[in-house]
Amino acid sequence: MASWNVIVDGKNYEIKQKSYSLRINGEKKKLKELMSKKDGIYRVYEVPLGSKKAQYYVNTWVGGAKLAMDGVDCATGQPFTPPKMPKWAYIFMVIHCLNFMNGALGALLAILGVMATISISSNTGMPVVARVLLNILVVVACAVAVFGVALALATVLYS
Repeated sequence: MASWNVIVDGKNYEIKQKSYSLRINGEKKKLKELMSKKDGIYRVYEVPLGSKKAQYYVNTWVGGAKLAMDGVDCATGQPFTPPKMPKWAYIFMVIHCLNFMNGALGALLAILGVMATISISSNTGMPVVARVLLNILVVVACAVAVFGVALALATVLYS
């Protein structure tokens, strides 16, 4: 699990992520007890640390968490702005959801495809064209997998 060391007003805070809680200097704080809001693909919790409040970002779809304070990622020290999923990504998500009609394998690939779309589309480190092309590649790969398995099953059953 993730952990961070933060200094506020000269006092060191050790924060450790534990499933549905945070341990701040050994003291357990349940996430449901902290103020929270929904921000795009993140659930954001306010974590009181001395005279300041840190923001604990939890990605509800893909997993992963970040702790930021005053717009700075506490793990890297780099400026942090939570990524927003672009509107065009929803088109790919709908296309993946069409895979639910293809049985259990289609449903599994639909879930994996939606998760991949969220992850790829929200990655602001890549140019938009690269993200769109990767999403197209994931859609094609999922379709090829479904039809490949269907063709293999048909060949085995009808030969």
